[in-house]
Amino acid sequence: MPAAPQIYSADGSALTAWLENQLAAPVSVVLTDNRSSIISVKRRPASGYHLRVHHMFCQAPKAVWRALAAYARGSEGMAQQVLGAYIEAQQHLIRPSAPRRLPRLHPYGRYFNLEQIYQELNRTYFESRVAADITWGRRSPQRPRRSIRFGSYDAKQRLIRIHHLLDQSFVPQYFVESVVFHEMLHQLIPRQRLNGRWSVHPPAFRQAEQRFPYYEPARQWQQRYLARLLKS
Repeated sequence: MPAAPQIYSADGSALTAWLENQLAAPVSVVLTDNRSSIISVKRRPASGYHLRVHHMFCQAPKAVWRALAAYARGSEGMAQQVLGAYIEAQQHLIRPSAPRRLPRLHPYGRYFNLEQIYQELNRTYFESRVAADITWGRRSPQRPRRSIRFGSYDAKQRLIRIHHLLDQSFVPQYFVESVVFHEMLHQLIPRQRLNGRWSVHPPAFRQAEQRFPYYEPARQWQQRYLARLLKS
């Protein structure tokens, strides 16, 4: 990759024309100032390729443009590495995000102290590498439930939420710990693109999750008591 990037037209017309020549199909390019979705490609047989790309690509060197064309075709191997390296080098062109604003945290439940559980898990299993906040989720109005999401991890806020229905006397602590452990893993093993699709729980995640000592007891408890939780 050249030390100094080549400069092309700022409106993306040169990039569009170059891609049409490389892909031998109609191409539309929309330049964005997005902080998270740097490249988005849609392939439509009737109308060609539709790309939404960060404006940094207007001044990219031809090597990066070639990788972008390969990525548009669906050849993601080496193309992803080239594009990833370029994006990393151009971080100064990405609009900074607003300061992180956290909701009010409520980690202390009636039966379980989530902050204590989180800290103990972090020390014991993660060498204190996880940096997140944790809270019980808000209590929702009483209504029939068909499913329940025990926990969630917000990567932007670095926030773990645990469903308030787990703060009950009949729920064993090891089950709450297993849910917190699962959500903590999301920070260390983020989603990955596998076979052209995003996987929230890639193989490495599943393997790490199953190393938790109470993984199997927690799974069995969930099968046995899920109906009771849904009626809570």
